Amino acid sequence: MNLYVAIAQYVTLKRSLGAVFSAEARVLWMFGRTVGDISLEKISPEYCHLFCRGKGPPTSWWERKHYSLQAFFTFVVSRGHLDVSPFVEKAPKILRSFEPYIYSQEELIRLLHATTILESERSPLQPLVFRILLLVLYIAGLRPGEGLRLRCCDVDLRDRVLAIWDTKFFKSRFVPIGQPLTRALESYRTERLRLPMPEGPRSAFFPSGAGHPMSLKWLERIFARLRDQAGVRRPPGTRWQPRLHDLRHTFAVHRLTAWYRAGADVQALLPLLATYLGHINVSGTQTYLTMTSELLAEASQRFDLYAAIGREEEEHGH
Repeated sequence: MNLYVAIAQYVTLKRSLGAVFSAEARVLWMFGRTVGDISLEKISPEYCHLFCRGKGPPTSWWERKHYSLQAFFTFVVSRGHLDVSPFVEKAPKILRSFEPYIYSQEELIRLLHATTILESERSPLQPLVFRILLLVLYIAGLRPGEGLRLRCCDVDLRDRVLAIWDTKFFKSRFVPIGQPLTRALESYRTERLRLPMPEGPRSAFFPSGAGHPMSLKWLERIFARLRDQAGVRRPPGTRWQPRLHDLRHTFAVHRLTAWYRAGADVQALLPLLATYLGHINVSGTQTYLTMTSELLAEASQRFDLYAAIGREEEEHGH
């Protein structure tokens, strides 16, 4: 298979899954123009290196090219078009000024209450749809696109599992959920069945009023309204406001904080958290673990405890 055909297949698949995928598509077609429409087997690690790297310190543009190519070749190998990826480039290390926003429990409650502003005669269930969707994104740690792509048949409330199919890096996973969220979803599903089911059990679990899947752009627009209504914002003059995706960061940080408080072996549990989030490895999960003051306090207490135990062992040893 030649490169252009593979790129076209990949872009079509990503967009069929609801991704906008405009910037990534530009990167891939730029790569195609750089190396030419050659056979995939002829693409070498050197081609990838020359395309991804420039002069001077690493930039976010280098990083965008890196992850776009990495995901593309993961797709190519997963479809059997290549046995081994030619992309062996390590991710560039760049200095970041952006930090994800970690919502407090009180802010999360305000966001959920803010869904009442969505009430309308035309869409009486809209507040409930968005309230439960936000709950799922936070409690299950899903990416926004994963929540939107959930179908009714993907939500198994008997076994308390959400099926997440063919998502980022073309990984699928099953996400177990607890009893409180299960009860909320059981109540919601009863109301969901009052909306149209254009594809039967494969219809969107979080639909528009007509029963079709919502777009990510529409969800982000609604979330901006809810955020403003709830008064959740960064200090004046800050470049980035809290995002929908930050619910996933918040889930990871709150989970880690709870483990510290419970005295759990956090290092041993990190691989489990990575699997739950659908990451390829633990390093992908570590980017979600923003050091909040609360998390720092818990980690400091754990360090103090270990230090005290060490001192006691030294004293007894003498």
